[in-house]
Amino acid sequence: MGSQINDLVKMGDVETLYELMTEDEDWMTQLDAAEGLVKLGDRRGLDFLFSAEQSEEKDIRQVAKEILDSPEVAQKREYLEAEEKREHQTKIEAAKKRLGKGQKVFRYKMIFLSSSDILDEDLAGKGFDVPALTEHGFEGWEVVNIIPRRRQILTGAVDDTFTGAYFLLKKEMNPEETSELDEA
Repeated sequence: MGSQINDLVKMGDVETLYELMTEDEDWMTQLDAAEGLVKLGDRRGLDFLFSAEQSEEKDIRQVAKEILDSPEVAQKREYLEAEEKREHQTKIEAAKKRLGKGQKVFRYKMIFLSSSDILDEDLAGKGFDVPALTEHGFEGWEVVNIIPRRRQILTGAVDDTFTGAYFLLKKEMNPEETSELDEA
């Protein structure tokens, strides 16, 4: 890490590190800032490094992996993941108590369906079934939002091609379903 990043870590300046990580034009500075955030216990830095590990650029992937494999970051990662798990368990226990008092608790999930799973010829004009969504509906899931996914194909001009959609699903939990919360 550069001396500027080290100084920011020593000062505990999370906001400046975050700004460097998200806005600096130099990818190495971004990764160093992410490492600094992790050292300060900020999960956003870890998420950024995970994302960088998936980069199309080999150099970025390699540096991100080196940072994630370093002993100090690996230790902080274990701590952050354990803390996240404890917080999640606390929320599950609170949700169970809410259900026990008759209050509402919801679960959400996102699924992707390809265009072939969604679109079909509707020659009779009656509409058509989407079996995957119907199955989720039978389980109590409700579609609350749809985000279309498009792929751009360059063929002399830009053409958007619909490839599928992400569906945000919501399910209201019942007191009898508290065991499902343990799976969340």
